This record gives sequence, structure tokens and C-alpha cells, in this order.
Amino acid sequence: MKFSIVIPALNEANWIKKSLAAVLAQTYTNFEVIVVNNNSTDSTKEVVQEFINTNPQVRLIDCPTPGILHARNCGLSAATGDIIVQLDADNIPSKNWLANAAKHFQKEHVVALGGAYDYYDANLLFRYVSLLVQWVTLPLGNWYVQKRHYGAFLIGGNAFIKKWVLDDMHGYDTNHTFCSEDLVTAREVAKRGYVKFCFDLQIKSSARRHKQLGYFFVQRQYNMGTSAVLRGLPIPRQQEETHHPR
Repeated sequence: MKFSIVIPALNEANWIKKSLAAVLAQTYTNFEVIVVNNNSTDSTKEVVQEFINTNPQVRLIDCPTPGILHARNCGLSAATGDIIVQLDADNIPSKNWLANAAKHFQKEHVVALGGAYDYYDANLLFRYVSLLVQWVTLPLGNWYVQKRHYGAFLIGGNAFIKKWVLDDMHGYDTNHTFCSEDLVTAREVAKRGYVKFCFDLQIKSSARRHKQLGYFFVQRQYNMGTSAVLRGLPIPRQQEETHHPR
């Protein structure tokens, strides 16, 4: 089983070094890393090139069309693995992240996996409330909405999806951004098999988007989409692109 880790990058020079270092330290070694440069104007490409010089598993491609889903579609087209791994440039996985995922995919009916975020640089109250919600509410909600055929829940920067599923979906729906794109993707994926939430796939993630836009605003956006999925309603479209904070 080969993993293709796709990392969209827009001006991520200050963040992506830690992410790539953590990925390359994985105990499971059958993977490739595809960094998709999405019109960066900083030194992102130079930082990634330093890793490419010593790590043949890392590739850098360009995606001129702005938007995280356009970048992921470019990464999907370039991928050679069996599993597409969605990772954000500010996320830091543990060394057993891929090894744990490989074990979960041994069950044939599982077509996608999701794990939680530990917002390591958030204020303590938000960090631990968020963990509680993700470890209790999210797994229960994920089971419930799949039982009702409403969709599923995936956190976009920490998700594993079988490549044949995304190919069957003709890639990601670029009409959605921010929180809604994760929910739309998960809903389509769930039509093709089981989406499993896995406690051993938790990774560290920056809360920078929450800090820049406001904790209340970001959480409200997530809650709107989540509520729609829980009720089996159309997922509201969020027009503002915030997946690449400047």
C-alpha cells in the first residue's frame, strides 16, 4: 500500500519545514510527498527544494489556479499511490501516523480515514475543548450520519482517501471552500464505502486561522456545515477562501 501525501502550499515557508520533517520521519516508508505550490510569493519553493535535494520521495508541482481544492486536484492528478493523504502545511504528524493508517485500511469496506487536530498553539481552553469535541462528538456524529446516509465527517488537513474513490468522484468539487469543502468531500466519499474516525491518527495543527479570523467566526462556519450534515440538509456554500492564511 502506497500513500500519496498531498500538501497544498501558499506562502508556507515559515511552516512547511516542520511538516515535511515530520512526514519524512515516518516509520512506514512506502509513500510519496507532493507539495503543490499554489502561487506562493515567499520562499516556499526554495524551502521545499532543500528537502527534494536529499529526499527523492518529495516532489514539487505548481497549481496556478487559486484555491485549496484546485491544489488538491493537481496533487491527485500527479499521485501514484493507492491512498491520497490530505495534509496541511502547518500540520505535524507523529512518526507512526502512516503506519497506523495502513492498519485501518486492512478492512476492505473502509474507503477513508479521518483523525483529530490538536491545536498546539491555541489558548488552553480552546485547545482542550476542541479535543473533547473531536474525541467524543465527532466519532458519534460520524457514525450517526453514515447510519442515516447523510454523509460523513472528515477534517480536511488530516484525511486519508482511497485514490479510486476520488477518481470515481472526478476529483474534488471546487465550488466549495473553507469548512464546506471537507463536508462535501466526505459526503461523496461515504457513498462509496465506510469513513472511519481513528483516534490514533491525531496530529498537531496550528490554530493560526482561528487567531487571524477569530475563534467565534471560524467555529461558527464549522458549526453551520456540521449542523446541515447532522440533519441531512444541503451543505451551505462558504465563499471565503481561508485555507491559506497569509
